[in-house]
Amino acid sequence: MLKSIQQLIMSLRVFLAIKQYCKQKKIDCKINILFNTIKISRSFSSLYFIILLKKSNYKTKVKHIRKKETTAQVVLLTSEVDYHYIFKNHLELLGIINLSANYSYTYLLEMVKDYIDKFLQ
Repeated sequence: MLKSIQQLIMSLRVFLAIKQYCKQKKIDCKINILFNTIKISRSFSSLYFIILLKKSNYKTKVKHIRKKETTAQVVLLTSEVDYHYIFKNHLELLGIINLSANYSYTYLLEMVKDYIDKFLQ
């Protein structure tokens, strides 16, 4: 229970940090609380961060994004990674950040910022 609360707090902090970093970089960033996503847009493509705390149907969320934007890049932030499921369903993710790993908040932010910076290049 305590670990779940810590992961929830960490994911919220990462969510807010992404929003702040986008503001700092002066790029369009939209948060969809209902779908647990952050969308960063450029004229030619989008980068999505999907944040899931429990084992979930990644496929539904990714397919929903792909239905709207076939070229979108997707990064999954989750505390329960099921690599077999991800590969079996050909989800074509840009990356996965495991929130249950003992990464520091600083390191998580570095990974997220790296994805954003590479997207902006």
